[in-house]
Amino acid sequence: DPQWGTKSSLVNGEVVGKWCPSPPVLGALIGAIFPPTGVWVPQVREQGGYVEVLLDVNAKAEFEKKYWKGILDAQGKADGGYY
Repeated sequence: DPQWGTKSSLVNGEVVGKWCPSPPVLGALIGAIFPPTGVWVPQVREQGGYVEVLLDVNAKAEFEKKYWKGILDAQGKADGGYY
């Protein structure tokens, strides 16, 4: 992490070494407030000279599904609740 100086494993994404080592005072404060958190590491493979990354292309739509229905359809027209 270029901002806080935390290093993460490329295998499993877990924190390797000290959590938030920089900047000296602010990093220690942030490290005390927030618990160590790893990063997302995608599944990759090499096949035929290409690197392939496994991604969930529906992740954003799945995450937003429960939020956007109530905001954009306040009257319940999408599920028939209006009629």
